[in-house]
Amino acid sequence: MPGENEGCAHCAEAFRKHLFPSCTLTLDEYNLTVDRFIPAGFSARNPGNHDKVNTPGAGELAIPLEHFEVGFLLPLWPEIRQALRYYGVVPAQLNPNSVAILVAFICYMRSERIEFSLPIFRKLFTFRAKGGVVFFSGQLLKSTGLANKHHHWGEKFFFVTGDFGNVPLQPVQYEDAAYKPPTLG
Repeated sequence: MPGENEGCAHCAEAFRKHLFPSCTLTLDEYNLTVDRFIPAGFSARNPGNHDKVNTPGAGELAIPLEHFEVGFLLPLWPEIRQALRYYGVVPAQLNPNSVAILVAFICYMRSERIEFSLPIFRKLFTFRAKGGVVFFSGQLLKSTGLANKHHHWGEKFFFVTGDFGNVPLQPVQYEDAAYKPPTLG
């Protein structure tokens, strides 16, 4: 996707250096988000001034606010759990456009009554890493219609606890574009 790296360069560098102290959601943003996106069985915690997106507490996932705006839902869909486990990433490492790509792919597969397939997803989208932030880019086609406004997407986040299944809870640091996901058996 043209310009995708430009939009997250600041975020990637800050994530790598652990410099993302929370910009802390306003009370209204926090309450609206919790009321709208946090179902029963999950709880949310607004981070303090010194909390960082890449250092959640035990059993917590840090989730950027903008992820919910592009379709990320709790409880995690089985397909999202599968992708997070496969790539070994936490939601906070994916930029919002990557979350939108993954959610749109899953919705399309469901609408066509096709079982989710990680090999098909991998054929269509390339996994890339840039300083701790990972993203998907179109491999066969250019992705269009994605937002270009996600410049500070990792600054407003909160911590969520609940049943996430068997997904990674701690971020993995990747070398820039050096990560090769495992092969599927």
